[in-house]
Amino acid sequence: MYLRTPKRYSAKRPKRHLINLRWWWLYLLTPIVVVIGAGIWDQRAMFQGPIEAAIWAQINVARDYIATQQAPTPTPTDSPFNYLTAANAAYQRGAMEQAIDNYRLAAAGLPNDVALHVRLAHLLTTVGRPEEGVTAAQAAINADPYSADAWAIHGMANEWKGDFGKALSSLYRALELDPQNAAAYAFLAETYIDMGKPAEALEAAEKALELNPQDFNVQRNYGYVAEYTGQYDVAMQAYERALQLEPSRAYIAFNLVDLYRREGDPESAVRLLRTIIDRSPENAQAYARLANILLSDLGEQDQARDAAERCVAIDPTSVACLGILGSLQLTAGEYNLCARSFDRAIEAGSTNALHYYYAGMCHIVIDDCVRAREVLLRGLELARTVETQTDIRDALAQCQTIVTLAPTPTPEGTPPDYESILTATPEAVESTS
Repeated sequence: MYLRTPKRYSAKRPKRHLINLRWWWLYLLTPIVVVIGAGIWDQRAMFQGPIEAAIWAQINVARDYIATQQAPTPTPTDSPFNYLTAANAAYQRGAMEQAIDNYRLAAAGLPNDVALHVRLAHLLTTVGRPEEGVTAAQAAINADPYSADAWAIHGMANEWKGDFGKALSSLYRALELDPQNAAAYAFLAETYIDMGKPAEALEAAEKALELNPQDFNVQRNYGYVAEYTGQYDVAMQAYERALQLEPSRAYIAFNLVDLYRREGDPESAVRLLRTIIDRSPENAQAYARLANILLSDLGEQDQARDAAERCVAIDPTSVACLGILGSLQLTAGEYNLCARSFDRAIEAGSTNALHYYYAGMCHIVIDDCVRAREVLLRGLELARTVETQTDIRDALAQCQTIVTLAPTPTPEGTPPDYESILTATPEAVESTS
């Protein structure tokens, strides 16, 4: 019997190779990578710029994305040309305050636009704000120191401000820069008239007319000189031509209104004022002058009161309109309303002694002697005529004895002195200089 024994096998050992074939790719690629890396290293200056640019581009994209995600939506800003368009539209329809506001905004975005600053300065001056007009005119000079128009409007603004020395200096400078500048001659004529030099004024006005009869400044100031020298027919024609050239400028119409009244034609003055109001319903000064004429010249109390109330609704601080309204309320026996209207006129800066007198009388009637004495004493300081001073002292005597009877005038008695109330009222609006 034979025993089976497992056959022994001896494992065949793999043959050893000098190079391990499983890593052949490593041996192949390593020299290539080393050669390429060495080449890049040698030429690193050439690759550095594009690589850094690519990296920073990605960083900037990420930064912009984060910024826009966190920042609020920007508010759109109007172009100064949009403001300029709005200002010109307001100017054409006679809404001068709106025009001024928009011209200011346009000028802020167009600081070197001389014509824009000149128009703004002219508007500010003729609506009764010559100090602001001087500032705007100076901006025109800063934009172009060699602009004759800028120096001319600077002279006009100073003239309306009452600084005749600066006005002449600026106007002479304008004519030095441009000897043919008609507006400068026109403003010079106005300055000479207000200085009491009619001969020089007439010479300058005629020179302006010769240079440019189509300039409304020339026609208006020629009329101003003619009116001062008593040539009322010539003045009226010049004012009418100026208004035809620039129908939106109420201050020219007001010159013509005053001349119509002087010539005894209040109806024409009323028609012209209503035309201004139709063009510019928010012109408080047109309503003030209309109320004045309706009351003082035509005796139309109801229409005058309507005009005065409309004026106060537009401009609650209008001294002229508050004075008219208060006097009408006094005549109607509405003493509480009368006291309130005259008090508002006083608070608005009235320097008319009659406002203080009538305010005091209304306060006496409503048993408020404390307030009556206060306004009457202030009115006494302002009174310039013996008659007004006497009236105020009589009113004070009533208050001291606590007499609370209805004062004269009453609705049935003599009406207040409307013309004195109105003519002594300062009007800071488009008026004559």
